[in-house]
Amino acid sequence: MVKKSYSINFEYDYDFILIGICSPLKDYNMCYKINKELGTSLSRSAIDISMDFFEGIEKGQFSLYEYWDKQYENQWYLLSNKCRLICDERLQNEGTIFDGLIQNEEKTKYLVPENSIVDFYLQIHGILSENSKLKIIKNIKKLNRVVSAYEICINDIASKDNLIIK
Repeated sequence: MVKKSYSINFEYDYDFILIGICSPLKDYNMCYKINKELGTSLSRSAIDISMDFFEGIEKGQFSLYEYWDKQYENQWYLLSNKCRLICDERLQNEGTIFDGLIQNEEKTKYLVPENSIVDFYLQIHGILSENSKLKIIKNIKKLNRVVSAYEICINDIASKDNLIIK
């Protein structure tokens, strides 16, 4: 009897607009300012984006805000690109003369490491005209304490799988 094996090649369709936002604001403050300026109702998601670092020893949580635009049937997500986490005790000072000394050292981890200058990502799923997109970016740039906002080409990001919201 001849065995047949099938393989399914699945590739995610990155069909959304991605806007990078550089700002020193906290995630809840950024969400508030975007809601006020753009007339959206972004709210904190029940589940944050979780990622494992250093072979699963360290776990990071990236904040996630979401909004469903009923009028245009668009799904909006505001994602934090940075999270602070305390180093695992087993990794602190490993291989140094201070091996075993626990200091509660903090690290900054990134959702998209190759784009570490971006503090937040705004994803908009659905149909959006070029004028609407430019207006959104322009209004985000006007926000107090926003350094810059710009559209990011998703195909240029190596770790774009981290931006998939399940």
